[in-house]
Order: sequence, then structure tokens, then C-alpha cells
Amino acid sequence: MRNLRNYFLLLVFALLINSVSYGQDTNYAGFGIDTNGSSIPHGLKAGDKAPDFIGYDQKGKQIELKKILEQGPVILFFYRGKWCPVCSKYLNDYQDSLKVLTDQGFNVIAITPESIENVEQTVKLHNLTFTVIYDCQEKIMKDYDVMFSVTKAYQDKILSEYSINIAENNGRDAARLPVPATYIINKDGIIVAVQFDPDYRNRASVKWMLKNLGLAF
Repeated sequence: MRNLRNYFLLLVFALLINSVSYGQDTNYAGFGIDTNGSSIPHGLKAGDKAPDFIGYDQKGKQIELKKILEQGPVILFFYRGKWCPVCSKYLNDYQDSLKVLTDQGFNVIAITPESIENVEQTVKLHNLTFTVIYDCQEKIMKDYDVMFSVTKAYQDKILSEYSINIAENNGRDAARLPVPATYIINKDGIIVAVQFDPDYRNRASVKWMLKNLGLAF
């Protein structure tokens, strides 16, 4: 019996060690996240109050999250820019599935660091009809804990592959991007579901959203 108990304790200890070291195995630099003197974003969690914000959409209309929530729950997500092929595919998927989401009573809001001129190009390129907000002060990204400084190596990679200077694309003097997270927010402004992954290739699928939409009611 003692041997069985000791085995159980060792197993629990091993699981705890694995859970603690999991985050340490994330290849942050490989995803362009600078960890030298820069904080690593971890994102807000389910149960957190969604920070309110005011921004302007692609039509120049002022958007306030608090007022949008009065109409119904919100799906809020972040994307990196029109230069990102993963983002482009994701934006197309959102647009293709938009009616499915809005029929459930949800408003969709996208947040991006790219300049308003590039937002306009992105909207036109993908025929987007949902709200896209340029985070002109980078405050929304900070408040939702998704923003990071981009490594020099990753900046050079994007410049080489896509001829895009990330800082210039965003109208900034330094390159900063968001983890492309997704938050489902109920009418009370509480985050009820989160998809957050430093690996920009992993995004919230429509299936994931439909599975979690019920949590907002």
C-alpha cells in the first residue's frame, strides 16, 4: 500500500512539473516575440472584465465596445496585418462565416495595429463587412495583453519574404504586433471564452466559436 501511495505521489509530482515547464517550451522567438527586456503577452482569461475601448472603424465611425455590447455579445479578435497570409485566410473565413455568427446575435470586431490606410486596403481586398478597428495608440492590444515587440530576426524575415517593414506598415517607429487572440464577450462585458496561442498559425476556428457562443447567454 505504501509503495502504491508513493507511486501516486511521484506521478502527481511529475504532472505538476510538466505543467509548470510547459510555457517554457514555447518557441517565442520563432513566432517573432522578443523576450529580451520585453514582456511576454499572456492574454486575458475567461471571467475577466473586457476592457472598454473607443476606436474608429474602416468607415471612420466611432466604435465604443460598451455601446456595442448593449446590442448583444461580441466576438473580438486581433490580426497582424494584410501582409500576413495566415491573417488573410482567416479574414476570408470570418467573412464567409459572418452570417452564421451574426444570426446568433453576435457582433464581430477585428482589431489590428496596421495603419488606417492599410486597414482600408485590407477591407477592400477581402470585401470585409464586419467592423475593423485600427488600434492607433496600441492601447487595445496592451489592455487585452496581446501585444509584443517583434524580434529583429522576424522583422528581417518579413521584409525579405514579403517586402514589408512591419513598423512602417503600422505607421510606427518600432515593430509591435498582437498575438492573434479571440475573445467572446457577453453583454455584461465579461469574457466567457478565450483562444490565445503565441503560435500565430493557430486561430479560433468557426467550430470553436459556435461551440462557445452559448456561454455568452
